[in-house]
Amino acid sequence: MYSRVLALSLVLGLYGCSTVNNQVEAKTTATETIQTLPYIELPEVRQFIDDMGSKHNYDRELLTQMFTNTYKREQVITKSDNQPEVLVPYHKYRANFIDPVRVQQGVAFAKRNKQWLDKVEKDYGVDWQIIVALIGVETAYGKVTGNRDVFTSLTTLSFDYPRRGSYFKSELEAYLLLARNQGWRLGETKGSYSGALGMVQFMPSNYMKLAVDYDQNGRVDLWGSEADAIGSIANYLRHHGWKYKQIAAVTARVDKPEDVKELVNKGRAPLHTMNEWGAKGVWATTNYTAGKAGLIGLRESETELDYWLAYDNFFTIMDYNPSRRYAMSVLELANRIAQHEGD
Repeated sequence: MYSRVLALSLVLGLYGCSTVNNQVEAKTTATETIQTLPYIELPEVRQFIDDMGSKHNYDRELLTQMFTNTYKREQVITKSDNQPEVLVPYHKYRANFIDPVRVQQGVAFAKRNKQWLDKVEKDYGVDWQIIVALIGVETAYGKVTGNRDVFTSLTTLSFDYPRRGSYFKSELEAYLLLARNQGWRLGETKGSYSGALGMVQFMPSNYMKLAVDYDQNGRVDLWGSEADAIGSIANYLRHHGWKYKQIAAVTARVDKPEDVKELVNKGRAPLHTMNEWGAKGVWATTNYTAGKAGLIGLRESETELDYWLAYDNFFTIMDYNPSRRYAMSVLELANRIAQHEGD
């Protein structure tokens, strides 16, 4: 059916904008804390409304009503500060995604979408198993796409999360434009705690720029159309420089870990050629390719640190989610799905 990839070689709207959902998040669950005042009371929010009106001719009355009925969602802040991609060691993190059930579900997803996966490789030059694995890691093939109101999540992160407030404010702007364009009802679009959308968990700006109507039914649907999800991920990866059928990472031996500890997990791009790594006592332990690579170190157990030499495709996956644990989990799941695809 598909060409197989062995070893770690290739190894993110159905709601409807002009009507406000009543009392968006004004009443929260018992596990969440709300602030005393609605967001409309903040001067920076009122400035945001003015900016949306001036820049995009956005309905000021609609936004005023939305922010009047929207309160801080404390759980969004807590989750943003405690992401497993940052805090959980690899051997525990990967266990959430690399299991027989998810592998078999990935094989089933690939089989029922063979037409689209064959087509997307030709159209975009992106390897099919990586696309399937990304959907598997992001949302278990569309089963877990998030149940939080995106407007409230993005508002909270825009105005109550200073560390990345500017980024999330731009995503709130993108969401509002996307909702208007798609005819979504503000307050009803559901996504992750950070505002990611659909079975591919695109942030709103990426949904606007890179999502595609791959089944050509006249609308982009990243919740209900597996074809659109496949095409959109392929478009995203190609946009970020994916290299078709190129090695992403190979296992490595490090002779003197202390000598290269400053280079482990450094940066978001390959650092040295293979000859340069060899001079530093770092060697690939399996077939490798020419070109530059970065050195990745992840814990396979509480006491064991394993190493990989990572090429451009590895860092392209990190453009999807800037976590080495995440990228390696995607590669491993992709490899296992490819190995079992013919079962």
